[in-house]
Amino acid sequence: MNGANGPAQLCAHCTLLRCVMHNAAFCSELSDDEREKLNSIAHLRRFPKGATILAEGEEAGIVGNVIEGVLKMQKTQPDGRQQIVGLLVPTDMFGRVFTGTSDFAIEAATDVTLCCFDKRRFEALVLEHPRLEHQVMLSILDELDAARDWITLLGAQTVAQKLAGFLLMLCRRWPAIGCGLSPDRRHVEIHVPISRADLAQYLGTTVETISRTVQALARSGLIEVVTPTQFIVIDLKGLIAASGNEDFDPATILQCVKSAS
Repeated sequence: MNGANGPAQLCAHCTLLRCVMHNAAFCSELSDDEREKLNSIAHLRRFPKGATILAEGEEAGIVGNVIEGVLKMQKTQPDGRQQIVGLLVPTDMFGRVFTGTSDFAIEAATDVTLCCFDKRRFEALVLEHPRLEHQVMLSILDELDAARDWITLLGAQTVAQKLAGFLLMLCRRWPAIGCGLSPDRRHVEIHVPISRADLAQYLGTTVETISRTVQALARSGLIEVVTPTQFIVIDLKGLIAASGNEDFDPATILQCVKSAS
């Protein structure tokens, strides 16, 4: 698969669509027999942008992996406002295993293709195959790491820090769907895979503030705006400084981007 919306390939070992990061899906480490059993209960399903996959408070009947596109995890606040509390991208697992109702809604932030499993049949396979259980645990740990990144973003003092941090997080955590080298291969090019409205909700601000902040980063010479969702990072070290997060390392980000290009 060339990217979140690129052409799909068939995996050599199973009939499921191959994931964006070829060896990152939890099925990749299973034996042929285990993979075949998993494949026997799998169904590919496509949902349009805006579709609800699992409703908040609903007892989930399915679990699975994102193949293409982006899902958003959304929580309703006591005052009725919606807050995005996480994003799920290709190879991420959605749904809760061995639990009842979902504490948040899962919606399609873009058109999505999902590999879905009946929850009870999937749970039975997990109990039967320790390697599958191990891979599910790794998926949960990845989700926890993503949640920590989100908490770090929300802890930033300004919207500029939050936005700069989000763009850098795209490159470090999800380079296969959001980043690549610019046409001259001298800079990092970033494609934000969600709408401005979803981005504003994810960062806890407004669309208007996001727009003003994008223009301010461009005037500072840190980024070049190609389209409302596509940017070229002109000054990577400067963008890291603008994020206020010393955990971002230019060499690591460039390595992630190059490996996904």
